[in-house]
Amino acid sequence: MHSTHRRRALAAIAAAPLLAAATSPAEATESEDHDRNAPVVALKDARLKIEFNSTDRDVGVQLFIDADPWKSMDVYDPWGRLVLRATARGSVAKQGGTELFLESGEPSLDDVPLNVFLARFPPGNYRIVGQGTKGERLVGVARFTHNIPAGPVLLFPAEDAVVDPNHLVVAWQPVGPANASPIIGYQVLVVKPNTGLRGLPKIILDVMMPPSASSMAVPPGFLLRDSAYEWEVLAIESGGNQTLSVGHFKTPK
Repeated sequence: MHSTHRRRALAAIAAAPLLAAATSPAEATESEDHDRNAPVVALKDARLKIEFNSTDRDVGVQLFIDADPWKSMDVYDPWGRLVLRATARGSVAKQGGTELFLESGEPSLDDVPLNVFLARFPPGNYRIVGQGTKGERLVGVARFTHNIPAGPVLLFPAEDAVVDPNHLVVAWQPVGPANASPIIGYQVLVVKPNTGLRGLPKIILDVMMPPSASSMAVPPGFLLRDSAYEWEVLAIESGGNQTLSVGHFKTPK
């Protein structure tokens, strides 16, 4: 997928996640590090979703967890296998993490066909168990489905068109339900990938639009002259899975 999807600063990762390929019966059970007699606290939020790029034809998963300060966080697939462990050490463990965002690799469908990708991530409930900084047991569930929306067809501007920076309305063709799961909204992004300054992040306009929307006006003054932009529209279904389409345009000198 395009690098612009790193723009969503959903969370600061407090500890580097370690992916674990759990295949043995011993690995299919909850870690002994978690004290089953400790107080239980529910996670504030837990989401696992698919992001499919219909333009570049690649796919990956995204995980988001929000919790009270934690020292470790484990994720188990619907079969009870440990698939991810995030552990904080030293000063980070003392401070504790709160939010965790992980985006997987995004291989091309030529390298990893969709049926192979879906087999890696079976649908169902992904159980999450963490250890809080006060010893509490943090628990939650992320519901995961294979309902993948179609990619919105981008109508305007045309690919690589030169646009009026003060009078631009981007438009797309809405998509239907994903395997009977309704579309609940569209996320529209306009991105200037290169600011020319190392310490300055990408310039991004990020707007959530209702499911009835098929266009969005870019505010006057946002687009710079003599610049190249990327724009994306993501169709999001009720379970959180999303499919994006990507286009490009320019502004005159």
